[in-house]
Amino acid sequence: MFATRPIRKGQRLIRYVGQALTHEEADRRYDDRNGRHHTFLFVLDDDTVLDAKRGGNDARFINHSCDPNCETVIEDGEIWVEAIKSIAPETELVYDYRFEWDDAYDPDDVRYYACRCGSPKCRGTILRVPVYLRPTVKQWLQGNDVKKPRKPVKKSAKKSARKAVKKTVKKTAKKPAKKVVKKAPRKGAKNGARKTTARRSRA
Repeated sequence: MFATRPIRKGQRLIRYVGQALTHEEADRRYDDRNGRHHTFLFVLDDDTVLDAKRGGNDARFINHSCDPNCETVIEDGEIWVEAIKSIAPETELVYDYRFEWDDAYDPDDVRYYACRCGSPKCRGTILRVPVYLRPTVKQWLQGNDVKKPRKPVKKSAKKSARKAVKKTVKKTAKKPAKKVVKKAPRKGAKNGARKTTARRSRA
C-alpha cells in the first residue's frame, strides 16, 4: 500500500476493521495443529480479536517494517493506522507488526516469522522478542540452534520475595511453634493452561 499524496506526521490514515472474534474463536478458526495459516488477526483487547480476512479493508494489506513510517493506535475500541513521520507520495506505508512472543517458540518458529523488510534497522523477525532472548534469536535466525537461556527473574520480584521471607521469619520468631498438617489436594483441582498464538499486538 503506497501513499498517493503527501502525508503529514500524526495524520490518521485508515481504520483497521474485520470480524470481531473472541481469542478462543480465533484459536479454533486458525488452529496451528492443522498447519500454518496466513492470517489478518489483530488483537483489539483482552477479549476481542479482529479478523480482517472477513469484513476487512485495505488496511490489512499494509506491510511490516522494522523501520516504520506508521503505527497502530487503539482509541475508543477502534484500531487506526497513523503516520509517525512525514511521508512523500509513492512511498510504501509500513508499520511494525510486533507479533506477540510465546515462550514455547523454538528456532523453527522464529525462522517462520523471519523479517525481510530490507531496512538497515531490520531485527530479522516480525516477533517482539524479549531483550534477554535477542542474542539467542539472532543465532537461531543464522541457523545456529543454540540452547535457549533461562528466563531471568525481575528485580522487583526478587525484592518482593526477600521481603516475604523476612516477614515470615519475624512472624515465626514471635509465634510459638505449631504442628503442621499437610492437607490433601482437592479432587478435580487443575492448573489452568492458556493457548497463545502469534497475533499482531496492541499498540
